[in-house]
This record gives sequence, structure tokens and C-alpha cells, in this order.
Amino acid sequence: MQSISEHLVVLQVAGTARERSREQVRRALSDLGAQRVDDAIASLAAVGVVVVKGRSVRQSAALERIDRLGYITA
Repeated sequence: MQSISEHLVVLQVAGTARERSREQVRRALSDLGAQRVDDAIASLAAVGVVVVKGRSVRQSAALERIDRLGYITA
């Protein structure tokens, strides 16, 4: 289930240069539950896919590049 959660978090932050609050991501993925979303964010941050700053989450430079190459799909 973690990979699905991570995929959905990536879809929430990819394609936008703006940060999203952790709460916005949780609300958008409310069916998963806050803990699963937080775990997915932490896991993705640990490997450099997303950047967490305070209460905000944004795509990393690597994720931005992968998205521009067209590898991010729903």
C-alpha cells in the first residue's frame, strides 16, 4: 500500500513549482488517512523525491525533471 500512497503524493506535488501544505495533501488524499500520507511524504523525502520544509511539501529538482520528461502519469 505504501507504493500507492507514494504515487498519489507524487501526483499531488508534481507539475507545480509552488509548495503545498501538508494539510492540503492530506485533504486531497483523505481516503488514505493522514498517517499513510505522512508516511509516504517522509519516505519520499528520505530519498529526495520531495522536499519538506516546515509544514510544506514540494517536488524536488529531480522530480521536476522527471515530470518534464513525461514520466509522471496517473
